[in-house]
Amino acid sequence: MEGINKATAEIIAEMEQRLALNPEGTRRIGNFGFIELEETWGDEATIINTARISSTNQRLRSRNDFSERDTDLLYQLLRDAHGTPFETVYFRYRFIAPIFVLRQWVKHRISSWNEFSMRYRKPISVAYIPDLEARCVDGFPVLDDQALGEYEALMKQLFAWYETQYQAACQRIDGAREEGALPAKSGGRDPYRGRARELLRNAMPVAAYSDVYWTVNFRSLMNFFQLRRKADAQYEIRQYADAAFALFAARLPLLAQTMQRVLDESGRSPA
Repeated sequence: MEGINKATAEIIAEMEQRLALNPEGTRRIGNFGFIELEETWGDEATIINTARISSTNQRLRSRNDFSERDTDLLYQLLRDAHGTPFETVYFRYRFIAPIFVLRQWVKHRISSWNEFSMRYRKPISVAYIPDLEARCVDGFPVLDDQALGEYEALMKQLFAWYETQYQAACQRIDGAREEGALPAKSGGRDPYRGRARELLRNAMPVAAYSDVYWTVNFRSLMNFFQLRRKADAQYEIRQYADAAFALFAARLPLLAQTMQRVLDESGRSPA
């Protein structure tokens, strides 16, 4: 990929490695996007055991121990909005998405969020490029090919400007150190270069990609799926939500089927 920086090259290599190591748990999205369901804690049996804690000492070891009665109880709990047992199952996703998608995603606040920091690293020097479906409404292209070409050129110009200005700032800092105007660099983060990165990141577009770890319980994840998989959800976040759902459903199929049944019956299904 032309014109990428070191941080971006490292992320490309890691994405390729994760796609090879975990092909069933990863997806590519758009021109640079990525999502992986890295870890899950608990399963359908965890939910049932939690719900029964006050009434019995009998415990299910795993989903494989389910009887028809257990399956019915799982459905009834979710249908009747007994929410807390569903907060005992957790998921950790890692996703690489445009910043404007992150700004929508982070509104789902009942979760843990750790994001790539442009204070400590250079930005990911790739911008989201809308495909034809993203550019069309009812088949009408609201951005034509000429506009798309200018969009791509502007994104490249911004990334090139960052690199030029950051190199110039580093040269000024190094020159001042050689002259004795600034103290020599000690261990750890260089505050002068760090401040340059902090200022220059202000020029990065919301089309730039960022990198996030997202840890969320099932109750909050269900709300995310319900809202962001709807037909009227913004195209880009819907792509990520659909991919996240597919990865979740492959890991915990009974819970996914139960959730879909409840949403269908309540008229809240995004499909």
